[in-house]
Amino acid sequence: MKKGMAYEDELINGDKDLLALLKGADPADLGVLVDFLTDSGKGRLAMASDVRKALEHAKRQNKYSHDELLLLIRELQHFGGNSVANLVRRTGVPYAEIVRDVLKYVGGKIDNESVEMLELKILEKLVAKAWEKMSERERAEFARNFHAAHGPLDLGLAAVLAAVRAGGLNAAKAALMAVGSVATLLAEGAFSVGASAVAGRAAGLALGPIGALVAGAAGVQMLAKEAYRVTVPCVAQIAYIRQKQAANAAAP
Repeated sequence: MKKGMAYEDELINGDKDLLALLKGADPADLGVLVDFLTDSGKGRLAMASDVRKALEHAKRQNKYSHDELLLLIRELQHFGGNSVANLVRRTGVPYAEIVRDVLKYVGGKIDNESVEMLELKILEKLVAKAWEKMSERERAEFARNFHAAHGPLDLGLAAVLAAVRAGGLNAAKAALMAVGSVATLLAEGAFSVGASAVAGRAAGLALGPIGALVAGAAGVQMLAKEAYRVTVPCVAQIAYIRQKQAANAAAP
């Protein structure tokens, strides 16, 4: 039994906390993660076809076994961390490293904080970027979804971000909005500065100085974009799962 547990721990880089979180998630919320990982079933170059089929099967059944959750976590880890490097090496990294990498990518500051707090920082950045692109009417409609015990919050961005920072139900609502906006933000190059810095670092790790030169900036950016199309929305969705569970636990 110990040998089996040790192997499992190695398989998912010790991410037992993430495994426990996903075990308590609604199957529909896990299905969103599967869509991000598999490109809605179309498959990705960095994913084996048998893995895609297994995850798609679990989604169709609306039920995830222990082994299927391990598979889901492992595949996320393969896209994570220094994303270009792991697309090439396929080694995978712990979820906490993925979160730190995504936070840096979206322009956030990494402090010595818990994974949950770093996730909230990512949500703040995603919401703020999406807010920039909203009309005044869209901003008002979005802000009205945030409520405090004493009534509606101020409709400004600062109040919305403060609500996100507090965690719980408001953060879960923000996470849903963030998940829905990621594809557009990435397509429009909202984080291009962060993408260049992270891609350059990762290319050196994955390909070496000569390989990075041969691949060229366009090739590196393409690999980075593929990876972040997975890791950014997955982290936002996991943040949603975490905050949703926290809100449910706090409900009377």
